Amino acid sequence: MLYLIGVGLADGDVPIAALDVCRRCTIYADTYTSLMDDKRLDYLEGLFEKKIPKLSRSDLEENASVLIERAAHEDIAVLVGGDPLTATTHKILFIAARNAGVTLKIVHASSVLSAVIGESGLDFYRFGAVCTVPRWGPNYKPVSFYETIERNIRDNLHSVVLLDYDAANSSSIPLQEALDVIDAAEQHYRHGILVKEKIVLVMHNLGRDDQSVSVLSLSDARALKFNNGVTSIIVPAKITDVERESIAGMHGVSA
Repeated sequence: MLYLIGVGLADGDVPIAALDVCRRCTIYADTYTSLMDDKRLDYLEGLFEKKIPKLSRSDLEENASVLIERAAHEDIAVLVGGDPLTATTHKILFIAARNAGVTLKIVHASSVLSAVIGESGLDFYRFGAVCTVPRWGPNYKPVSFYETIERNIRDNLHSVVLLDYDAANSSSIPLQEALDVIDAAEQHYRHGILVKEKIVLVMHNLGRDDQSVSVLSLSDARALKFNNGVTSIIVPAKITDVERESIAGMHGVSA
């Protein structure tokens, strides 16, 4: 059997259902799709009382058949930061296991999506499609996330904007790098959606001791300094009076 085990956002988030499974299975850690740094691994190894080898992108994608073949003969568990199946990689692994006749079970946990929306103070039912600010390369400079945010705002829906994950550093890409890409997207489209004065919510390491929620303009967000971790941005549509009161009560600022 193959298990995909969500271990949540912080050490205390590990589901009770994961304890028995992981103590009797061969377990690995997904270090490609989610935050799984050495500190988190040390905690999980202590909790499950065994060493946890790391799985890379190739282990989970191109060479996933090796993992699935092993799971046909023994119980294998893959630990996922946050909640499984939110990443395309996990869905592909799920389908490949099913196609190979391998039983697969999911243990869900808290995710950055539910935490970001909950901590924002904004109405859960007023969120539209999620998008990601990508890390640019020399020949790879997409800005289509702008169109997602624009559609959401046109429909009066808030946008959760994830920052691309940098697996090599167990972190989102730096906020300043993401803001540069956001700036470039506005310059490309010039629809006034992501101007420097736009008020956003910047959230970092939700569920951890150093979590931070800031309500400020895109311009002022450049002054924020974070260590490694998971950073997300919410671009709000029109904020209702109730949402405004909620933001002020939760974060001590008006929006």
